[in-house]
This record gives sequence, C-alpha cells and structure tokens, in this order.
Amino acid sequence: MQAIPNTHPKQPRAGFSLIELMVVIMIILILSGIVIAAMNGSDDSRSLDSGVSRLDSLFSLARSAAITRKQTTRVLISLDGTDRSLRYATIVYKDDDGNWKIYSEGEYLPDGIYFSPALSTKTSSGGGPAVQLYRWDMTINPTTLAITLPPNDDPTQPPNDDPTAIGPFSLTGNSETISGASANRWLVFEFNPNGTFKQPGARVVLLPGILAAGTLTVPLEQGVEAADIAKGFVVFRSGKVLYFQSGEQIKEGNS
Repeated sequence: MQAIPNTHPKQPRAGFSLIELMVVIMIILILSGIVIAAMNGSDDSRSLDSGVSRLDSLFSLARSAAITRKQTTRVLISLDGTDRSLRYATIVYKDDDGNWKIYSEGEYLPDGIYFSPALSTKTSSGGGPAVQLYRWDMTINPTTLAITLPPNDDPTQPPNDDPTAIGPFSLTGNSETISGASANRWLVFEFNPNGTFKQPGARVVLLPGILAAGTLTVPLEQGVEAADIAKGFVVFRSGKVLYFQSGEQIKEGNS
C-alpha cells in the first residue's frame, strides 16, 4: 500500500530559548535579593522593637519598685567589656541599711542589638541641656547576688556609690568607639524613692550591630545614617517615657 504523505505543516516546538531562560533566572535572582534584604531589615526592626520594649519594661519596673519600697532604685546597663557589654541590664535597690541589693533578674537585649552610648548622649547645642551618661563600678556575686562596692581612696570614708558622669561618646559613620569599659562597670539610670527620675531627659537608644575590640560597628546601606535605623526613648522626671519617632529626633543635639 502506498504511504499517504503528511499534508500537515510541522508544528513549532514549544519551550524557551536559552536567552529567555537566562532572563527569567536573572529576574528571579533580583527579586530574591530584594525579598531577602527586606526580610533582614524587617528582622532588625523587630529585634530593635523587642529590645526597646524590654528596656522600657525594666524602667517601668524600677520606678514601681522605688514607689512601692520607698527606696532608691537603679536600672543598670553593663559596660564591663565582655560579650554582655551594652546588652545586659538589671535593677538594683538601696535598702534601709544603705546596702545595694539585686531587685530583679537581668535582661539581655536580642542578639545583635546594643545600647548606643553615642546616640544616648546629647550636647548642649540646639538650645537644650546636655544629656550625659553615668557610670558606676560595683561587683555582683553570681552565686549570692551580693553587691560589693570598691572602697574610696580615703579608707576612713564609706564606700562611694555615687555614679560618675562620663562622655562624650562619638559615632563616626557606622562605627562607635566604646570608651571607658572596665570589669564590673555599669551605666546607671536612677529613680528616687518617690518614683521621680533623677536624670530627666536621659536617652535610651539602641542600634543593630557587632561589638568587637571596643568598637560597635553598625551595618548601613549607602546614604543611611546610624540614627536613621536606631530606636529608643527619652525618660522624663515623672518616669514616663516618650519613644523617638524618627532618626531626626535622635540626631537632634548629638555631637
């Protein structure tokens, strides 16, 4: 039998060319990079929010303790130069015998989130008063939680528990030099026995970063300043806090 010739035209083969596939892959990679960057930025923002909330809660607890106990309380942030420096905070109070004692368990900030001494201080420029930080040297026994203060240079005097004003701290580009770190050293925020805050206008500002060799390095995209990604609050005499709403508010008055 004679074969019947195929009178239908040959159909083109469906599919993508190599160039089309490469274009699609490039688009996918670009979109993936955008999504990952957005997710990383979102993670930092959530961690900052969590850190600010934790410190806000500690300040509120310290104020409540001062009012309830009618005793001086302090929020302490570690400046001891270890891996907990600028990440660990706790509350202490002064009992009726004049001894300092631990009031609550310590609290760590989220991984990669640090207290920023530079952004938490403020110069007197802009018409407002300068805002300083205060340091205090004391030892907490990890077993008994007893607090020991170093003696004064004059042995006839009682232990000195008055914090010392320190600063200024500097933030250049994305690097902040952390000076003054030492073993058993703390940054101090104090409430009077009636619950009023002793350092009105004090700033508590946090940054994402890496702390190594006395330098806090902040990951920044081009054209972005550290204050633009920082978060925190200011504490008033009443003990109430007001959150910063923008990087401009944080930068105002800083050196």
